[in-house]
Amino acid sequence: MSRLQLETRKLLTVNTDPQRRFYNGCYAKSERQWSAWDWLEWDVDPDKVEERLKWWRDLNTYSVSVGGTTSEYRVVPIHPCVRSE
Repeated sequence: MSRLQLETRKLLTVNTDPQRRFYNGCYAKSERQWSAWDWLEWDVDPDKVEERLKWWRDLNTYSVSVGGTTSEYRVVPIHPCVRSE
């Protein structure tokens, strides 16, 4: 049985102004960028992956509705560590 991991990343606003100006709560120049992938759940049962993804996506939908940031999710297989002796 393969092992799976749930990962997420967030859509962030990054200050791209060379002088790093920030006026009245706003950047002078900015762009939206995705953060690096980070794990949410480790060793998820393959039979429960869709259920867990739905739960995280529903939570994100609520978070965005009250002012949170948008997130993206993916499922990644976990490769076992190979030891050479």
